[in-house]
Amino acid sequence: MVITAVQLEQYEDAREQAGQMLHTLQDFYSHTNWVEMGKTEPYTVLGRTDQNPDIVVPEAKSTCINCVEDGEVNFLLSLFGAMYYYICNNNMIAEVNEAGELTSGFYGGQMDEDGEVIEKPDGKCSHGGFLDSSSDLPATGGINKDSIVEEFSPHGDLHFQAVTFAISASEIILNEIRKEVNNDTKFASFLNIDLVKHKIASIAYVIDTTGSMSEELPEIQATLPQIERQILRYKESIGENAEVNLILVPFNDPDGGVIVQTTDVDEFLNSIALLTANGGGGDCPEPSVGATIRAILASEPGSPVFVFTDADASDEYRQTEILALISDTRVTVSYILTAGCSRRKRSENGQSDHIDHEQRRRRSTPSDLYSYIAAFSGGQVLTVDTDSISELSSIIFLSSDRSFTQILHNSGTTITLNGLSITNTIRAPDGTELLSLDPTAISVDLDTSASFIATVNISNSSLNGLWELEFYSSGTYSIQVSGLSTLKLSYQLYQLDLESNFGFSILEAKPTPGETLILLITTSGEYEGIELINMDLITSNGSVQQQFNLTKLGEDSYGSKFIPTSDMLQVGITGVDSNGITIRRVSATSVQVSDIDLRLAEGSYRYNSLYPGNSSNITLVLSNFGDPATFDINVSHNNINSTFSYDSNQTSIYLNQNATKDIILEVTASGNATNGNSIKFIVTASTGSGTDERSNYVSFLFIASTLPPPEFTENIIAAAVKESVSVLLLIFILLANISLQLF
Repeated sequence: MVITAVQLEQYEDAREQAGQMLHTLQDFYSHTNWVEMGKTEPYTVLGRTDQNPDIVVPEAKSTCINCVEDGEVNFLLSLFGAMYYYICNNNMIAEVNEAGELTSGFYGGQMDEDGEVIEKPDGKCSHGGFLDSSSDLPATGGINKDSIVEEFSPHGDLHFQAVTFAISASEIILNEIRKEVNNDTKFASFLNIDLVKHKIASIAYVIDTTGSMSEELPEIQATLPQIERQILRYKESIGENAEVNLILVPFNDPDGGVIVQTTDVDEFLNSIALLTANGGGGDCPEPSVGATIRAILASEPGSPVFVFTDADASDEYRQTEILALISDTRVTVSYILTAGCSRRKRSENGQSDHIDHEQRRRRSTPSDLYSYIAAFSGGQVLTVDTDSISELSSIIFLSSDRSFTQILHNSGTTITLNGLSITNTIRAPDGTELLSLDPTAISVDLDTSASFIATVNISNSSLNGLWELEFYSSGTYSIQVSGLSTLKLSYQLYQLDLESNFGFSILEAKPTPGETLILLITTSGEYEGIELINMDLITSNGSVQQQFNLTKLGEDSYGSKFIPTSDMLQVGITGVDSNGITIRRVSATSVQVSDIDLRLAEGSYRYNSLYPGNSSNITLVLSNFGDPATFDINVSHNNINSTFSYDSNQTSIYLNQNATKDIILEVTASGNATNGNSIKFIVTASTGSGTDERSNYVSFLFIASTLPPPEFTENIIAAAVKESVSVLLLIFILLANISLQLF
């Protein structure tokens, strides 16, 4: 299935499938006693559906003895409220390893294929770590080698030996995938590497083609040379061998146009040139949200989407859906809005076409929905006159250039951020006021030709320190500050998850009130002597709501735990360089808290396989921690080839406070589904609208497999591996599909 997905250029699906496969295979070396047995090569049997493990320890045979309890409470233990952990040296019974008998550790609370809890017998090894409840049962402690941290991994001293085996086994798999794919261009795209041209990013244009855009569309088409330069510069900002997926989504009312996806720049530009403005039913609101959703579903993660329209959205009810997709894909959405079809309709009705500047400004104010979507995704709303569209290319490029790092992104009416005041001029750290006509020794370019939009480019500056921007505005505005930097920061949010090996898992949806989150920051690029100090939770107007200290976890990583308390917050990072100069960064996307929770029920999983012509149920659990309400249930998916269908037992649910209810989706793979076809679902639950909306979401994946599930003989390895039985079945199907002798 991995091979088929790569051959079909479904790279994101292929990566998810391969990641699941490699995860379980790599876990074998950290969860079993393969390392303790003194082995020197990867296991050649694991992963084959036609063979069982050679020697599995007898069910009645003891495998471990008790470990020593350590009662010293450190920071890591206090994070989870634990009071002790076990120190395990030579806790495996030597006879087991000498006989070459395979075993792994039991994990508290895991279940068998019938949903029954697996009880750990006396004398058996546990997975171990203070999060594993079975580690308190004899034999106490455990044998996992997941990390070098004793609190998590009792055999952490063998971690790097397990890593060596896992790397070797992974290399075998990847080399076999490359051989079977037989196309290095596609294989490199699958791995996101720069050996050959490959798609690691996309850029999407969503263009309104209704009749009211008859003036704007020719202006957009007149910018094709600038768009071409933008695409080329965008590719350069990613890497010289990058190949960008170019996406065009025209939309009308009530129907959308045919989506265009290509890597050929000329084909993309020609598709824009052929657009015509007509139809639309004569009303102003248009289905822009649905069109943007189509663009997001076709986009690569973290890529920009630009929406051109003159109308408010007629499908505002899809707000929850688009915000969930943005959270899941981390795309940025920016809007380029013209004066509005309502003004044009008044002119066509014989009313005065003369509108003063202030009236135009008010009528050009973007809808709250567009502003909210843009702010949530890290994008912007650009409101312009029709004849100014051609002047926006440089601004659009700055929004998509990956060589720039975001320092500040605020919107509102009053902004203060650690002494940064916003009124009306730019002031350098030495106090010099920089004006477009008096740039001193620094190059300052101020572009105000586009209506209500100004860009300021500062170059050739050696002045380090706090820069100030003073800005006055009587209307809505947004400010984005970006700069070139050799320091790159990547962010990942985790939630506490006592069922996972390390006590936390990637945050896949909105956190609920009071939920503890963990932020992991990884640094990269060319930098020296930089120390990150604080993490700030920043509101939309730029004020710091909460501040937390960062803990250095390694040479290139920092972490912090926090509990978000506001509806929508950005994560800001502050630190200092070797000269004591303060540095600041801000994440593009936001953290949003919700008082409803939507998650996969126990026994349902994020990754699922399905035989063509068969159906499978997946159960979600909706919980309401706020006021009683009726919640609308919506299902989005990226099934562009109609190989899957679904049916839901719920379209709306009423829940009292602290009540829960199950939602069941039946997913069916069509009889003509081919191996590797996949569909990603995002299910949302919401009530209310606009800023009063309460919502959450969950995502999961189904993959078509033309191989029937293999039959397994019961053994202690299958019973004791932490991963669920359904995930194991998926992994073995994947392995059987590529017909490899893995180890």
